[in-house]
Parts: sequence; structure tokens; C-alpha cells
Amino acid sequence: MYDDILVPTDGGEQMGSVIDAAVDIAAQRGATVHALSVIDRGVFLTLDDGLTDAVEEELTANAEGAVRAVTEAAEAAEIEHEAVVRRGRPGEEIVAYADEIGADLIVMGTRGADGHERRMLGSVSQDVITETDCQTLVIPLRTA
Repeated sequence: MYDDILVPTDGGEQMGSVIDAAVDIAAQRGATVHALSVIDRGVFLTLDDGLTDAVEEELTANAEGAVRAVTEAAEAAEIEHEAVVRRGRPGEEIVAYADEIGADLIVMGTRGADGHERRMLGSVSQDVITETDCQTLVIPLRTA
């Protein structure tokens, strides 16, 4: 039933439970884990030109580390895996990549933004759930 599982990640400390769930499902089903981190292009809209390169470099390193955490967990479980870093609007890129790889399941976290934050910023997990035809498992991430 699940051959390709997409794990979008921002590399947050709480992503461990999401990664564990995705790897567990993939191990049971013999699925491939696809790690994706999206560098939000909106971050650059308010930056001074002199800061763009440094911020781009830092965000790229963070995104590469985020997908590496997923692929290392998959590798430890002896599961096929791949990692991709993209730039764009996170929700849109996640849905587009899920379509491209023919994902059967998206396993992602949500921080449970409060009503005000959700109205102001939106929710990536909400965008994905409403825009994809793919089954989506959303795991609440708890902040300390």
C-alpha cells in the first residue's frame, strides 16, 4: 500500500517522532523514504542585499542537515531513501514533490499554531492537507 513515503522536514528538534513514525511505516511496508526540506523564499523578501548570500548559505546548510537526519534514520533501518532540498513556498513545494514522486503517504509534523498565529502566518501542514490527494499523517510536535 505504501511504496513511497514523503517526510517534509525543517530540521526542528522535535522532528524525531515524525522521522521515527515514517521509518517504522517504511520498514513494515518495504517503502522508500523521501526526505524533503524547503527553503522558504519568503525569508529573502525583507533582507538587505548584503545579507542574502550569508542567509542563503546558512539556510541551505540547515536544510541539508534536516534531510540528512531523515536519511540517516532510514539508512540505520536499512530502508531505501533519498533527500532533496528545494526553494519556494513550503506547502506548495511539498505538494508538488509528493505528486512528482507519486508519494503514497506524507508524514509530517505540526507545531499546533494558536488561532492568531495560524491566521497571520498560515500552517504548512494545513496547506498540505487541503491541497494534496495523498494520504497525510500529521504528528503534533511539542515545544518544551
